[in-house]
Amino acid sequence: MPAYMMSKVTVTNKNKFESYLAETKIVGAKYGGKPVVVGTQPKMLNGESDGHHMVFVVEFPTMEKLDAWHSSDEYQAIVSLRDEGSEQHMVAYEGKVMSPS
Repeated sequence: MPAYMMSKVTVTNKNKFESYLAETKIVGAKYGGKPVVVGTQPKMLNGESDGHHMVFVVEFPTMEKLDAWHSSDEYQAIVSLRDEGSEQHMVAYEGKVMSPS
């Protein structure tokens, strides 16, 4: 079953964040990660904003592949770029894309 990593992001250092994005795309692809959604400028429909400005959704073939990516030495080597370039809340879910009925 596919797994999805969702990250709500506020960029704090554009250069470091762009470096992180470039590197994580390369590393994620090695584990089957495919960006599915990049959203900006959220519009609150219910509840209160948590202050994040962007959301990223990346699909992996399985939760095992997602876990392998996240714990890999290659990804861990760029975590400092992530943390120095942004504030993020990352979460992973197993699931599937729903087809319209």
